[in-house]
Amino acid sequence: MLKIRKEQYEELGKVSLKRFEDSMVEHIKEFFPKYYEIHKEPLIRKVILYAVGRAESYNLITERDVCLYINLVFLLGSNFDTDPQLPWAAAILNDETITDSVTRIDKLHDKGMEYLDQVAGIENEYLGRALLKVREIPIEDFVTTPTANSGDIAITQLQKIWQQKCQYMSETTLHKFIRDAIESAKDYNVTTQRGIVLYTALMFLLGSGFDKDLQFPWAAKVLKDQSISTESTRIDRLYKEAMAFMEKWLT
Repeated sequence: MLKIRKEQYEELGKVSLKRFEDSMVEHIKEFFPKYYEIHKEPLIRKVILYAVGRAESYNLITERDVCLYINLVFLLGSNFDTDPQLPWAAAILNDETITDSVTRIDKLHDKGMEYLDQVAGIENEYLGRALLKVREIPIEDFVTTPTANSGDIAITQLQKIWQQKCQYMSETTLHKFIRDAIESAKDYNVTTQRGIVLYTALMFLLGSGFDKDLQFPWAAKVLKDQSISTESTRIDRLYKEAMAFMEKWLT
């Protein structure tokens, strides 16, 4: 009888994963051409492999399950599964009453599509307007009242930028999101109102884990750059990189 050694199983697994990775690259190229154009293939591959690992952690292992999960990663952010802006995602993924992966991924994907229709718009019209509004806001305008609370300023700006998303989020979720954003910004010594409001706006637009998301390498590069000595300079560069990224989406 033919025996297959452990090393051979591992190599066969690599071949299978590489085949799936290649097929997903073509899938993104066909169905998400703008993402492919902006991120380029090497980064697309990194995001795919990251998503495969996250899907596996939720016992989503069939090609269909993982493909749908990858779709959501590109549409909602690489860390959508733990994003406090999307509490329904974690609820579905960790729901112990759902006993099979097909039901779980279908429920997750359906909810994701429903969310995007309401928040981004059927043709992404709300998202497009939000990106345009952000691009039109000078960085100085991210703070309009120097004596006001940073959280209040952030909420005012978010409502101006993307009203549909604010309406979708409950008041409790929105305020918790603001608190989380302020705490996350502190990890990078961002503590001024100007910095906090910009950081919060980027979390709102790109996902709560934007600072660690493989899809936005420019964010981590700026936030972790030890050669930047002042918060003001860091925020200026973060703003510049963010505007350049959004310009690509609007081109």
